[in-house]
Amino acid sequence: MTASPVVGNGSLDAVRALVDDVLDGYLRECATDLGRIDPAAPMLVDEISRLVFAGGKRLRPAFCVCGYRAVEGSPGALDPPRAAAIDLPDHPILRAAAALELLHTMALIHDDLMDGANERRGVASSASFLAAQARERGAPVDPERFGHAAALLAGDLAAVLADRLLLTSGFDLASLAGALGAYHEMQLDMAAGQLLDVAGMASDPGTAMRAARLKGGSYTVEGPLLVGAALAGAREETVDDLRAFGIPLGEAFQLRDDLHDREGAHGATPATVNELVRTARGALLGARIDPEAAAALDELAAMVAMT
Repeated sequence: MTASPVVGNGSLDAVRALVDDVLDGYLRECATDLGRIDPAAPMLVDEISRLVFAGGKRLRPAFCVCGYRAVEGSPGALDPPRAAAIDLPDHPILRAAAALELLHTMALIHDDLMDGANERRGVASSASFLAAQARERGAPVDPERFGHAAALLAGDLAAVLADRLLLTSGFDLASLAGALGAYHEMQLDMAAGQLLDVAGMASDPGTAMRAARLKGGSYTVEGPLLVGAALAGAREETVDDLRAFGIPLGEAFQLRDDLHDREGAHGATPATVNELVRTARGALLGARIDPEAAAALDELAAMVAMT
């Protein structure tokens, strides 16, 4: 049996391997399901799988696992036995965490479509790749139009498969009901932030900062943490403590990405990012969460800081 340690800088690879195992098996099953509908349909799942395994740190799954572990044995647990130790590769939290990676994949595919990007994670973007496939196979369609349309379908399907994986993760209905609130909030924030960005509404620093938090930060750190915590039966005070950590760290994460990509009208600097990281790490002091999970979250926060 493979143990899943509390997620931190040293164990992120271990959690990634476990989540990737879940994704690989699940996507294979989904391809088989679609193949029963039509022999051509699995190409959409194949495209999702191609992009998923082209790279990515699996940070969202890692924060989801951390959120679940944060409740274990803490004063914030409604029902501590429900948050059993993660000591099996097929633990339900790993399936729930993997669902968040599929949701992220949807966001990546749709983001590339909106930006007209030709590359993602060092490989062709979905639209570019699928257009090339149409040309190679001599399909009786306009390759570029097909690539764009098929990529849109692949992104939509990634969201559907994410929902199904979360709902069939193995948690009881009460746990899932609690998690769906945070899960849907992630998607609402992401859509609102992306709209501010593509509509050019985020031209002033204040709105640009808000757009950065919504379109990336909320669904990178805060949302995954709260999904995991809800699945473990967290009390309201524990959720508050996780929010106090997740909101500034998520904003720091998005601003860091923007600075690396030379994007954003928010005027953020590395000092801005580091101050947000300090705020997040400070929120862990006295937080009503499992001490080992707090240490792991502190390690993950330190990885976001800029030099």
